[in-house]
Amino acid sequence: MEWKVTQKPLTQLAVDGIVVLHTEGGEADGEDVKEVDEVLDFRISRLIADGETTGKYGEITLLHTWDKIPAKRVFVLGLGKAEELDVDRLRQGFAIVARKAEERGLKHLGIALPASFAAEKNAADLVQAAVEGVELGAYRYRGYKGDSREASLTSIFLSLSDLSRSGVEAGLERGKVFARATNLARTWVNEPANRLTPAALADQAAEVAKRNGLKVDILDEQRIEEMRMGGLLAVSQGSAQPPRMIVLSYFGAPESQEVLGLVGKGITFDSGGLQVKPAKSMNGMKDDMAGAAAVIAAMEGIGTLKPHSNVIAVVPACENSVDGKSYRPGDVIQSFSGKTIEIEHTDAEGRLILADALAYARRLGATRLVDVATLTGAIVVALGREVTGLMTNEASWGEEVKTAARLAGERVWELPMVPEYEEWLRSSVADLKNHGGISEAGAIQGAAFLKQFVEETPWVHLDIAGTAYFNKTKGIHSEGGTGVGVRTLIQLAIRFAGR
Repeated sequence: MEWKVTQKPLTQLAVDGIVVLHTEGGEADGEDVKEVDEVLDFRISRLIADGETTGKYGEITLLHTWDKIPAKRVFVLGLGKAEELDVDRLRQGFAIVARKAEERGLKHLGIALPASFAAEKNAADLVQAAVEGVELGAYRYRGYKGDSREASLTSIFLSLSDLSRSGVEAGLERGKVFARATNLARTWVNEPANRLTPAALADQAAEVAKRNGLKVDILDEQRIEEMRMGGLLAVSQGSAQPPRMIVLSYFGAPESQEVLGLVGKGITFDSGGLQVKPAKSMNGMKDDMAGAAAVIAAMEGIGTLKPHSNVIAVVPACENSVDGKSYRPGDVIQSFSGKTIEIEHTDAEGRLILADALAYARRLGATRLVDVATLTGAIVVALGREVTGLMTNEASWGEEVKTAARLAGERVWELPMVPEYEEWLRSSVADLKNHGGISEAGAIQGAAFLKQFVEETPWVHLDIAGTAYFNKTKGIHSEGGTGVGVRTLIQLAIRFAGR
């Protein structure tokens, strides 16, 4: 999708459609709305007066222009109450209208950001939100249908007036990078497990490294065995697909000792192991690598933007399958850190591979850590599908990640790391168990386990089991993988600059 900045007003753009913005309960009061309304013989005003166009959040009214202006159609986009308008609503709104344009096969779309918005908000943030909204809203997973058509939207004309040129350019660059990285993660999450195996995911990571000049190291099964990464080996041993440990490195601040470590859970399919999931729960388990997708895609964005920071991504990738070689409840394994783990449940596998990855990230020099994982069904019960669970061992680092998430427009909520819950993980035969054997505080149990492998390193755990996949289309999300976490991690790497 090509973006073109123009000083021409919307009424002069020769495009398939233009978008004007309208807030709830108001008249056609924006400068762009007024100009378009007047040229169209006040048709927008009449619809508002008749109550057919209300400005309600997400509402779209489509009008044809009958050659009164070069554009063929006008989309009147409702953004809700003026006092509730923020950059996230703008992002979500543009996603809705971009999807409508795609559905109608439009190729060229004109949008504007009224100067009245820019007077109250940062120009770069507004432009970035608009770009992200359009690119995320227009996304569609193509899959493997023989008749799958290509995307229709090819160019977006951004009509701007009185906005800082530097702010516009920064917003455009970041918006395109953030959105395209997110869409890359979405595509990987949507891929079938027989297509995106651990080795195939490693190949995708290698392509990211090649495109962006990143250092890449992919540990195959032999090297994983040599490194004694017992968690990754145990989980993968029941599958015909060999595991991989993927490492991507970006050093944009070689003079700094601070290194941001990003770790993503890469279970490319999860059967539950010997304690197999019910059939209904196993459907969709191709998305159990959404954390890995977020981390690798974030490295795509980081490698493109090249912030003044150092970032290492570590992704353990494997399948949790069922075979005569599968690991068993009651087994004791030794992790990369040296800690021994009693297997309480084979479907608590993600934390086992993350334990090795977190310890390895520390070995590679990470001074601060964030892991992203579809770790527990319990987080879905606690927070639903709109909010990611956040847990941390250091409050200030947790606040930094929260700030990055807020700036990226991704919702997180912190759960308490109550030390008493760690007692559930005590084992009589090993250093700890991988599950407490009870359903209480399941999301915190998972985080409490991971905490044992980060030592004193500041660390944040993001449980995206609820937010990684949507079963319906809504706002910036189409049905399928959401790419959650990508924008937060890129934003975090940018904020990490100068450490």
